[in-house]
Amino acid sequence: MFLISILSLSFLLISLSRNINSRSLGTVIEIFFRDSETMEVHLKENMRIGSFSSLVLIVNFFISFALCNFIFFHRILLFDDGISLWLAFLTPLVLFTTETFGVFVAGLLSGESKRLSLVILNTLTISQFAGILFTLIALFWIMNPGADKLFLSLFLAIVALRELSRLLKSSISVLSGGIRWYYLILYLCTLEILPLFVVTV
Repeated sequence: MFLISILSLSFLLISLSRNINSRSLGTVIEIFFRDSETMEVHLKENMRIGSFSSLVLIVNFFISFALCNFIFFHRILLFDDGISLWLAFLTPLVLFTTETFGVFVAGLLSGESKRLSLVILNTLTISQFAGILFTLIALFWIMNPGADKLFLSLFLAIVALRELSRLLKSSISVLSGGIRWYYLILYLCTLEILPLFVVTV
């Protein structure tokens, strides 16, 4: 019942975003496959990143990601309800905070805060897209408890896709914006790769 309630909330958020702006879902999907140079213009024309429909999709990212995490921790790792719930919501929060705070720190170190705004924009739009995918994965995962391995693989694939696409698009936008490459390496090593390495170990 708990899973259905959270899933219903996720679909409610997506529906709310679409009702506010009928182009919101199409914009998020299209932005994912666009390069960073045309992304800002497309967002201004269809769905500003600070609009309510956009913010609702960001909230959905946290909800849907946490839902898939809960299924993983509770159903596969067999953690109890309290620990599963705590870890489920903590994971996307820490991940998202690290990604955005990392850009802020890199901007301070390099003096290129304005140019690095595209990196944060990439993080937001890719997270919105991933949130929609997480919702769909959660729907079928809840309906098919006997296919845990399949849906776990799909879930991890989406997480990996989000991270790789975010790093790739952000790296391209940063380098094309004229920021020196060694600042990019500093950012990647200290604020992207290192946290993931620590968590893995």
